Amino acid sequence: MADEDFYEAAVRHWIDGAILEEQEEYDNAVCMQGFAAECALKKIMEKVRSVKMSGSGEIEKYKKEYSHWGEAIMRDIQMLLLADMELLTILEPSCALRLSKMELPPILFQNHPERRYFKDSTYTKADAGSCRNAAGSLIKEMLYMRVDGYL
Repeated sequence: MADEDFYEAAVRHWIDGAILEEQEEYDNAVCMQGFAAECALKKIMEKVRSVKMSGSGEIEKYKKEYSHWGEAIMRDIQMLLLADMELLTILEPSCALRLSKMELPPILFQNHPERRYFKDSTYTKADAGSCRNAAGSLIKEMLYMRVDGYL
């Protein structure tokens, strides 16, 4: 879609998830944090793609389209950063290093997005907090990249 804005969507979903968590709506909070993380990763991957496609190198592996599979996006970002020294020098170095070492809790993307149809009381307060913290870390990296002029 031409009107997608992963940056704004990530921030909006993260805020909505935090509000839902405060209201003890843990199932919806976890779902929103999954969407927040997915959008933040898609925005970061847009930058990785644009850098790689504008330079020389293997372009085909950077054309991959992502649906809601956050684990796949995070895995690809980490593999690209670890395997491609050019990306480490083009992206803000400390951000690239943090992303390459980041570990997200499995619950963040487990059953995402299908969990939006799950019965109530699937997730706990601890689950919601874990997802909020993980999605917040990704959003923080996305914000750093934007403030530093990389996005």
